[in-house]
Amino acid sequence: MPTLVNSFVSVLIRVHPWLNRGLSIKMNLVPPFVLFRPRLAPTQPQASVLAWITLLACTVLPGLRGADAFDAAVAQFHARRFAEAQTAFAALPATDPRQAEIAYYLGALAVRRGTPAEALQHLERSVALDSGSARVYQALGDAYGLSAQKAGLLSKLGLAKKCLASYEKAVALAPDVISYRFSLLSYYSQAPALAGGGRDKAFAVAREIQKLDPIMGGLSIVNLHVSEKEWSQAFALIEELRQAHPGNNELNYQFGRLASLSGQQVEPGIAALQRFLDAPPAPEETSRIQARFRLGVLLEKRGDPEAAKQAYRQTLELNPNHRQAREALDRLK
Repeated sequence: MPTLVNSFVSVLIRVHPWLNRGLSIKMNLVPPFVLFRPRLAPTQPQASVLAWITLLACTVLPGLRGADAFDAAVAQFHARRFAEAQTAFAALPATDPRQAEIAYYLGALAVRRGTPAEALQHLERSVALDSGSARVYQALGDAYGLSAQKAGLLSKLGLAKKCLASYEKAVALAPDVISYRFSLLSYYSQAPALAGGGRDKAFAVAREIQKLDPIMGGLSIVNLHVSEKEWSQAFALIEELRQAHPGNNELNYQFGRLASLSGQQVEPGIAALQRFLDAPPAPEETSRIQARFRLGVLLEKRGDPEAAKQAYRQTLELNPNHRQAREALDRLK
């Protein structure tokens, strides 16, 4: 029988299908290698509903014990109340039957805090208790990657290879979860060949992602071309995506981003970014703050400093801490 907290969660997921997306994808842990990652964390409305669940579980339903206390801790985690989640998971008794899951969450929290030794302790224990969990191997890969970043030169290679092995295991256990493939793609694209990385391997993973999601996979390939400044290939592919998915406004942003990075196709890039900004906001789209900054870059390349300054000012109005926009505006004064 589902617990009382789970019942509330189940009702909310039925009422709000978009909430289920946030709960079904792993939290975006600290990646050791980053090239292109989808937004994995819950959006603000998802986080707000999850926070409400947490408040309900911890205040309206006092006296939770056992499985209910575990569910309340999980709700804290997904509501991004990480300090409270740490306290709640640490307080669960050693006799709790969900030790593998508890160890997973404690390990994930340790990765977020940037303490890889603690993370590995929990996550290796979780794997020992349940060797069939893809998300645990994914988090374990993050922990090994973080350890490699902080380790001495002699230890880096061994830890990096463990990171790769964990990511590969996560994909093998859950081949349809795109976020796990993105971790593998990021590793292959940035790790040296000695550590198992390789451009050909990265392209192979991107093509597998493309089978699951044509747009995300296509943009992954675009970014691989961008990383080597292969502008013509990147433009050709992104134009192909725009033709195949004319209603996807995110692709207008991506075209404008590519134009701003390459300095090519300036006028089409400006037009694409203006179309992106003129359209109603869509869930999960790129920040419009960054779109305005990219527009400023292209207007500057066009030779229109006044329009560029206006775009940079609009960027700073939305985010006063946008360093690149501030520097660009100072340069044009």
